[in-house]
Amino acid sequence: MLYGIKDAANLHVYSQETKKPVLYADYAKTSSIDFTADSIYAYNKTTKAIRWDKQREGTFKTEMEVFELKWLSLLFGTTMSSTTVPVAKREVLDVQAGGAGAELASVPKAGSLVIFKLDSDGISHGTEQTAGTPATTEDKYSIATKALTFNATTFTTAGKVACYYLLEGTHNTFTVDNVSFPGGYTIYADSAVRGTNQVDTFVQYQLLNVKPKSNVSLTMDADNVAKLSIEWDILADSTGDMMHYVEV
Repeated sequence: MLYGIKDAANLHVYSQETKKPVLYADYAKTSSIDFTADSIYAYNKTTKAIRWDKQREGTFKTEMEVFELKWLSLLFGTTMSSTTVPVAKREVLDVQAGGAGAELASVPKAGSLVIFKLDSDGISHGTEQTAGTPATTEDKYSIATKALTFNATTFTTAGKVACYYLLEGTHNTFTVDNVSFPGGYTIYADSAVRGTNQVDTFVQYQLLNVKPKSNVSLTMDADNVAKLSIEWDILADSTGDMMHYVEV
């Protein structure tokens, strides 16, 4: 019987270290398995007569347009965790004539607040407003928790300010460093083949020892959907096996 394939495999990703599943993906757009080998030939004069094969290598490629963020941390050899880390914030606030009326949405990290008066276009930075005594000095501000007060001469008419600061909190995060790299995994890839009798046979490609390559490129584009492409080296396990093809 002849068969056709029109499917991107669903992936079960197991850690080689813990033997436990770390990710499951049923949303990949494409998945492909490639094997290559080096060849050495003996020639009968100028014609290839005998071939020896060696050094089989395998590559598994996946591409996704929707994905869990855990995929990114996996590629960098780290894990996502809940950690206290500062994040950068920017707020544009209206200031009333006389310098009052502006209030931040959050309490900034101590020493991190930087404020610029905005030009009439409401975008470009004008004079920086620095901490001080706004009651007596131009281009000074004071803060009480989140409420800001500016100098009345600086704001003889209403205007806007851009406020930049760090906000401390607990966030899901991972860190990329110069010593951590991806570990080893086993991937069970579920798919289906359809025969000319129009009946599906479910199959599983078992990639016994794989390691994602450390080259990561995540392009963010205003006009196109970002794609996460992952290339895995298919290595041999302790018995020399690289892949099992199993009809389920």
